[in-house]
Amino acid sequence: MENAIAYETKTRSTVKSFIWRIVGVIILASVTYFYTRKWITTTWITFLHHGVFFFIFILHERFWLKVNIHGLKRKLLKMLFYETILGNFVLGIICLVITGNVQTMGKITLTYIAIKHVIFVINEILWDRIKLGKR
Repeated sequence: MENAIAYETKTRSTVKSFIWRIVGVIILASVTYFYTRKWITTTWITFLHHGVFFFIFILHERFWLKVNIHGLKRKLLKMLFYETILGNFVLGIICLVITGNVQTMGKITLTYIAIKHVIFVINEILWDRIKLGKR
């Protein structure tokens, strides 16, 4: 199979990141508000997390274009690296700083990451079928 970087443009990675951020904003805001019932806290956590992750996702997509693993294994490894490792670390720090509460941080982070694991794989499957930005 041809190397993924040869057929996917930076525009495609950017569009994927933008759409992924919209989905993530909706999910994170919903989860955060569910646990805190505070719009200010919800806004800060959501804004900071997705501002940082817009750029992390682009770098993540570009990195994975260079990895020669395909199929479901690739999707699962991308999800593990992005959602589990990066997601837990960055969101956990942001939640802890904003809420000052370890329990609230844990609830928000674990719920959000669990939901995003499922949606990440669905997102990858859908983008496999979208031709935008493929050479």
